[in-house]
Amino acid sequence: MAFLCLENVSVGYFVGKKPFFVQQRLNLSARKGELIALIGNNGCGKSTLLRSIAHLQPLLSGKIFIKNKNVADITPNERARLISIVLTGQQAVASFTVRELVAIGRDPYTGWLGNFSATDESIIDWSIEMTNVKDFENRTIHELSDGERQRVFIARALAQDTPLILLDEPTSHLDLSNRVNILLLLQKLAHETGKIILISTHELETAMQVADKIWLMQKGKGIIEGSPEDLIINGTFNEAFKDKASLYRFDSELGVFVIQHNSGGKVKFLPSKEDKLLDKWTLKALRRRGFAVSNSAHVEVRPQAKQRNWLVLSDGKSFIANTISEMLDCVNKLINTPFHYL
Repeated sequence: MAFLCLENVSVGYFVGKKPFFVQQRLNLSARKGELIALIGNNGCGKSTLLRSIAHLQPLLSGKIFIKNKNVADITPNERARLISIVLTGQQAVASFTVRELVAIGRDPYTGWLGNFSATDESIIDWSIEMTNVKDFENRTIHELSDGERQRVFIARALAQDTPLILLDEPTSHLDLSNRVNILLLLQKLAHETGKIILISTHELETAMQVADKIWLMQKGKGIIEGSPEDLIINGTFNEAFKDKASLYRFDSELGVFVIQHNSGGKVKFLPSKEDKLLDKWTLKALRRRGFAVSNSAHVEVRPQAKQRNWLVLSDGKSFIANTISEMLDCVNKLINTPFHYL
């Protein structure tokens, strides 16, 4: 059964007294324990939708229900026990220590005196441990890097202990290792705690490996939802990410974006079949340099698995290249230069 429901929701903002609709008539749902990735180009309304779900800005129309409660009808304190949010570029307004900032997540439960119970302290400790910020929990927030600071804000959202966590570009300031770690952490939290975790992200390829569901938002066209695999199989990704200038395409077999290089000529490719890794990266290198693979080409490339080199042939002549770079240079010269210049 759906725990989060959006019914005919329209989001946007007002220009003077006139509403400007960013997205209209959205009908979406999420179940407990799902990690959902909200994907879309800049300006399509991802942040606007997240802020609207969190009731940080009013809906232009429609209703949002969490646990069968209309978000607009409940008190701010009750809402704070249902929804936590981490926004892009979020800043601490005071020089809190890491632990003090994480502890703010317990505000909806502590009352106006702000006294922490043993349960509060335990949840704070757990949040700090889960986000790997314990090593610097006594440092001030302004002493941290952008990536460290982002993890602290995620820890604060965990300490708020809500069934719904919203994160706007949570990995945008992190290096590769931390991006993967954070996404795996969010997946683990969703699956093991039953929380709904909704993230907006531009990292489609990574999100596809961890998200249970994709919300694919297109500017002015609403949202298509489904599992990553369903959206690939039914052609949704191919259609959504079609580039008018043909600079790139979405490869449905690999699940990645492939840059479309202008052709630098035609090359015949004969794989070794003994070393699939060597064959794969040789082919990728040829395409990266703009060479189109064709059986009718007069220049041929053969990876040699045992020798770990490349045999390049053209019009009865053969050349040995010991590195990918040498092979590419040789192919380029053979295609564009007469033999006596080699």
